[in-house]
Amino acid sequence: MNLLRCANGHYFDADKYAECPHCSQMMRHDLTQTEAIEIEQPGKDSVTTTPPPEFPPQPPVSPVDPGDDFGPGKFDSDADVTVGYYSNLIGNEPVVGFLVCTKGEYFGDSFSLKSGRNFIGRARNMDVILDLDPAVSRERHAIVVYEPRARVFIAQAGDSHGMFYVNDKVVLTNEPLKAYDKLSIGNTELMFIPCCGPEFSWDDVKRDSGMIC
Repeated sequence: MNLLRCANGHYFDADKYAECPHCSQMMRHDLTQTEAIEIEQPGKDSVTTTPPPEFPPQPPVSPVDPGDDFGPGKFDSDADVTVGYYSNLIGNEPVVGFLVCTKGEYFGDSFSLKSGRNFIGRARNMDVILDLDPAVSRERHAIVVYEPRARVFIAQAGDSHGMFYVNDKVVLTNEPLKAYDKLSIGNTELMFIPCCGPEFSWDDVKRDSGMIC
């Protein structure tokens, strides 16, 4: 046995260990689990105990709203999102038409329309979201309505101060829409493509399949 003493006063067998096993074990302890250290003071019989270090509590982390795309506290509620006619009638909401971008940041993209009112704006709770166009109002810049009983589409001005045009004519009241009409909203132009109308309606399909009476 080759008995050695380390710098900390521990004795160990140098034939078995390359370094002091006691010191190695102490170094592996996590600082947060440090036990009290007893320090002997010369000339005194009492032992002074040094408590483990205390770490200050971390401040709570504010939850991040997953729907917040405009900064904290600015998340849009779903209060302005309308429930379509078919959702109440058959439990789902099939598409009734499309707006296809022919000019602007969304060139070539399409936006589906549902029955009832479709709000157009930059906010996340809009039915048609044009958030890449800063000239579009945040909420309700324009409205496209599909009235399923009469099977007609109507353009309406929204709550915005910004203007909204159909075929270069400003929309101030109800403006009937027909296939390939051009809607101008901010710097974006959208071509209207209907799916439903006098020749076709989801009511007919569901009635023929027995889903509605």
